[in-house]
Order: sequence, then structure tokens, then C-alpha cells
Amino acid sequence: MMKLKKCLTESILILGITVLSTTPAMAANIVKRNAAAHLQEQGNWRLDERGWWFEKAGGGYARAEWLRLKGIWYHFDDEGYMQTGWFGENGQHYYLDPASGAMAADTELEIGGVRYQFDASGAMTGADYAKRPVVIPPEDQKTDIWKAMDAICDSVLGAIISPEMGERQKAEAIYRWVRGNFRYAGHSATRDWVTEAYEGLRRHHGDCYTYFAVAQALLTRAGLPSIEVIRSTDNDHFWNLTMVDGNWYHFDTTPRSWGGTYCLLTDAQMLSLSARHGNCFMFDQSLYPPTP
Repeated sequence: MMKLKKCLTESILILGITVLSTTPAMAANIVKRNAAAHLQEQGNWRLDERGWWFEKAGGGYARAEWLRLKGIWYHFDDEGYMQTGWFGENGQHYYLDPASGAMAADTELEIGGVRYQFDASGAMTGADYAKRPVVIPPEDQKTDIWKAMDAICDSVLGAIISPEMGERQKAEAIYRWVRGNFRYAGHSATRDWVTEAYEGLRRHHGDCYTYFAVAQALLTRAGLPSIEVIRSTDNDHFWNLTMVDGNWYHFDTTPRSWGGTYCLLTDAQMLSLSARHGNCFMFDQSLYPPTP
């Protein structure tokens, strides 16, 4: 695999690179990612103070699109710069090599201590995450408290969501309801999320674990998967990862003293907030599926 930073000089090496054709199976997936993926492009790699970009021979530059250059797929952001790391699109996750930008495909990689599998189109198909979505048992296997919790959730959801709403709209409605109907007071009596959600839905107050548990109850009852996220610095703050439209996002309903809304945020957004507020949202990324 050609590594850009190894093969291109910092003085800008001009490469006459042509977009190659794809196999039928891979082409079908690439078309879903970008309708212009089959355009034959020639041009040159350029480097500036922000990073690498690709100048097209016919004028202009690659922007908000995929290009296959010398058999390797790259993605360019809205400003035209080659992207690296995790990239989400159309409900799929792709991994772009941090050094070269090359998309991983038909391989297995260890990233941050987690083994990931990628198919021939580059889509991530599996991973050995330590943290997984909460499993909801069949109705006949639920405890009485679980059934009572579901009944309260159904009443709440019936008042705030409707069938024509999309997943994002449903998640945002749940977030607004929890924020508008709960107050931070007291503490959670248990670390059993079902029991805590039931008690929280009855008393409308609690600590961060209560907020997490209530959010998990409402999200999963609305058909949105949820994963428990725990702050890595002290294991003393809890929030949710929830899947919306095929992608995972952070969902923290607990109010903060400085204000703010933490609904459907990416890893980068959460870590940026954490850096500005005493590492309040630090978490071990290797344990959880990545966000877009």
C-alpha cells in the first residue's frame, strides 16, 4: 500500500494519477457513497499548511467526494482536504489510514486495541467492542418492574413522538422531555438501570445515573439502541450512545452547571467539550463504536 507521506515529498510531488475502474460488487457500494465515483479523474496531489488535497487535471479539486487513485480509495471533506481516521456515511463506517488517508478494505485491523473487520467496499462489518447495546428481553421474560417501567415509557412516548417522525426527531423529542421534566437532585439508589429508570420516571429527579437510565428506557422503547458510556477518569458519570439513522451518537441528558445541550454529538464534539470543562466527558474510545 502506497503511503502518501512516505512517497510524496513535502515540496509537492506531482503525480499523474488516474481513477481506476471498480469491480461490479464494489461499484454498487461506492455508487451509494458518491454518485460521481466513476468519473475518470487525472490530476496532482498538493500539500499546504492544512493538509493534502487533490487538484483535478480538468480544473478544480476533489471536494466532498470519494476518489480511487492508483487502486486506493480516498475521501475529501467539504473544503477539499484528504480525510483520515473514522468516517461515517449512509449508515456505514469507514477507516482512512491516519498517515496516508487510504481506505481500509477487505481486511482486519486493530485500532485503539479493538479488532475491526472491513469488507471489500470498505464498510466496517464487525468489531470486538467491550461495550455493546443493552439487550431487551422478550416480553414474557421481563420482570414486573421492567413491565411497569415500559408502561410509563409508553405513556410518555405516546405524548411526544408520532409514527411519521424520523429517528433523529424521536431522539430529540426524548431529550427535550427528559431535560424539561427532571431535576438534578439526590442520588441513584442502585446501579440496576431498569430499577433506576422506573424510580426516576416516578419521582422525576436523580443523579447522572438516573438520567442515563431514564434515557435508556425511553430510547430503547422507541426502537433506538442504547449503550452505557462511563467517564474514564473516575467512573462517576454516565450517559448514552444511541444509534440514529445507522450512526452512533452521544446522548447525555444530565444538566451541567454551565448549561449546554448534549444531544446526538460526535466523539470529536464530546472530547472537545470535555477538554474545555475539566475532562468531564472523557471516555475510553476503544470500548465503544465510533461516531461519524
